[in-house]
Amino acid sequence: MVPDKKPDVLIVEDDAELAERTGEMLVSLGYRVTGIVATPVKAFKQVVERAPGLVLMNIDLRTTFDGIDAAAYIFHCLNTPVAFLTAHADPDILGRARKAEPIGYLTRPFTAESLGAALEVAYRTFLLNNPGVEERRTALLSMMAHDDAYLLAGKDGGIIFMNWFACRLTGWGYEEAFLRPLPAVLVMKERSSPVRFGRMTLLNDIHTAALLDQPYVVQITARDGRTRTARLRVDVIAAREGTEVGHMVRLKEILGMAVG
Repeated sequence: MVPDKKPDVLIVEDDAELAERTGEMLVSLGYRVTGIVATPVKAFKQVVERAPGLVLMNIDLRTTFDGIDAAAYIFHCLNTPVAFLTAHADPDILGRARKAEPIGYLTRPFTAESLGAALEVAYRTFLLNNPGVEERRTALLSMMAHDDAYLLAGKDGGIIFMNWFACRLTGWGYEEAFLRPLPAVLVMKERSSPVRFGRMTLLNDIHTAALLDQPYVVQITARDGRTRTARLRVDVIAAREGTEVGHMVRLKEILGMAVG
């Protein structure tokens, strides 16, 4: 049975006035707004740290990595549904947006009543079609916010998200690492091999580790030269039709293990 409880909502909108007005509408309808942000980087941080049940995303954030790109990873990798906000219905843009599998579209201008009706139908339909997704989302985001180092890399190897533990382990800040190639940020090698997970082979080795679904013990060198040992696991992230969209890299630091 689908619960009647309204989801907490994150608003991703680069127009401050429109964002505030949308937030006021949501509050008047009984929703809790977990935050209002204007960039994909801040959106990913908020999704992981505050775990909203739904994201309202402006399609055009006027960034190279736009709202459609962000929505695809938020849904496919973080199990959080996205509804798009748009001022137009350009067929080419909507065609690209469909690949992110949003739960709905809201075309401006809209009223509080039309916003509430659209979200209620879209969210309930999403839960009906995805049984157990709320439990999976809550468990994943809880681990990413409080447990071990997590790095999300896109299909081209660019970094999409790093949690606080990953920043500590690598010595990189998330915002400066965003979209950089994974090998530039995650410097490591397998303890039993000087080659595997090296800079030149990292992306191929990460993909192989995901397919083999087995842990590796690796030595990680941070930007300041400090070295730590961690257990590595990698998961393939795929869209509903099976297309690979990226990898989730998890590193659990092994305390007390000598480096050598």
